[in-house]
Amino acid sequence: MKLEKISLTIFAALTIGLASCSKNEPAAPAGEDANKAAVSTADTATNAADAAKAEAEKAADAAKAEAAKAEAAKVEAAKTADAAKTADAAKVADAAKTQGLIDQVKSLVAEGKYGDAASILQQLAGQTLNADQQKLVDGLKEQIQKALAAKATDNAAGAVGNLLNK
Repeated sequence: MKLEKISLTIFAALTIGLASCSKNEPAAPAGEDANKAAVSTADTATNAADAAKAEAEKAADAAKAEAAKAEAAKVEAAKTADAAKTADAAKVADAAKTQGLIDQVKSLVAEGKYGDAASILQQLAGQTLNADQQKLVDGLKEQIQKALAAKATDNAAGAVGNLLNK
């Protein structure tokens, strides 16, 4: 029985040994695996670089678009500022013209030229006046009307007096 156990053990060992030796696996050289790994890594890196390049181009395009919008906004702000300056300059010029006419009316009233002063006041009717200028113009109108009324009264009295003297 001992012999039988020993022979069975040897037989099993030989069978297992022969079965494992009969596998014919192709032996891959280590260099080929390394080349495959390198190519795979290079392809992955190339794909990643292409994707990064595409993303960078998208970001650059977006930045250019934003820069163009900012430039357009800057130009529009400059136009608005220029328009405001022009409007302010026009207001200042109108105010200076109006003040010049008011000063001219004052000097004509002082000289007693009420008819000329009244015609210049008619020019002021179309002008935009501030509160102080409006108050001054109203006072000048009243002064001219009183002076013209007094002059008309004097002329009428003089004419009546001349008729009575005849």
